[in-house]
Amino acid sequence: MSAKRKPRRWPWLVGVLVAVGAAVATFGAKRASGEPIDEQRVIAAARRDLSLEIVEVGRVEPERQVELKSKVAGVVSEVLVEEGDRVAAGALLLRLDAVDHRREVARTLTEVARQKSSLGFAEARQRRAEEGVRQGVTSQAARDLSEGEADEKRWAVAASRVALAAARDRLSYTRLHAPIAGTVIHRGIEPGETVTPGVEAAVDGKPLLTIADLSRLLVKVDLNQIDVARVALGMPVRVEVDALPGKTYAAKVTRIAPASVKRQGKDVDVFPIEALLSDADGGIRPGMSAEVRVDVEKRPQVIALPIEAVRSNAGKHRVTRIVDGPKGPARKEVEVTLGARNDREVEITAGLEVGDRVLVEPASAAANETKM
Repeated sequence: MSAKRKPRRWPWLVGVLVAVGAAVATFGAKRASGEPIDEQRVIAAARRDLSLEIVEVGRVEPERQVELKSKVAGVVSEVLVEEGDRVAAGALLLRLDAVDHRREVARTLTEVARQKSSLGFAEARQRRAEEGVRQGVTSQAARDLSEGEADEKRWAVAASRVALAAARDRLSYTRLHAPIAGTVIHRGIEPGETVTPGVEAAVDGKPLLTIADLSRLLVKVDLNQIDVARVALGMPVRVEVDALPGKTYAAKVTRIAPASVKRQGKDVDVFPIEALLSDADGGIRPGMSAEVRVDVEKRPQVIALPIEAVRSNAGKHRVTRIVDGPKGPARKEVEVTLGARNDREVEITAGLEVGDRVLVEPASAAANETKM
């Protein structure tokens, strides 16, 4: 009787592997050509100018703004403007009770008159003493004494006139006038409240009135030391205001801080810059937050794609090209080399040609963000 042979198992394993390979190939083929392609997400690679930008959040403010404070103490008797009123330069805005200051002017006027009268008597004595010296009836010492008294009275008259001028100034300070033409953007005082010299209203610590020239607005933004080194005066800026979606305002850099500052509550020093808006309208207002884009460089006529079209992993960057397959349009993974980029587009320096059709993946896919 012949020995019993063991069953051979390797042909079965080979069959399994062949089946798996066929399944993978079939899946790959379906991925390559079977899945429908949304033509609305397909773009053709083309050359265009790529703007390299610094993007930061800033704040809209007037170029000229004045906070009015009182130079004298007093009780507010009348406020002649409301928030939103437009005023001309020199317009009367506010009155303080001026009774005490008028009395001070009257008192100093009386003092000037008294000192002038005393000076008249002193000068008369000086003239008599000089005549007596010429006639030999008055000593030189008496003449010198009368001359000194007259000089002292002259200084007293001058001092009283200075006091009168100061009293008149304080009286004029009870009437606050607009130092610039503009709009009243803040009113922090009411009739009956008391103000103190050089300080704000005693009630809530706010300025009496704030006037701003709303015809010239600028946006202020803080940059780090790397970004500020790339910014120069006159560079174009685009401003998008959160409160006005869909609108973009043009501006130019007008000021770059010569040294860094440290903002309260911040650990890193920043460099403030300002950009003057050239097309501000009634919609944009002081205090609005804005996204500021400073155009620091322009790459002319480069192949650029939306960043959603590029996938990056382990230092390699790929895009999905749409090519003609045997069953219609198909996907093809292509490795590309990246150049400059902004927050929306990235330059393709190698791997694509003008006219190549590329699939833009959904913007919500985390894998689509390039890791530079």
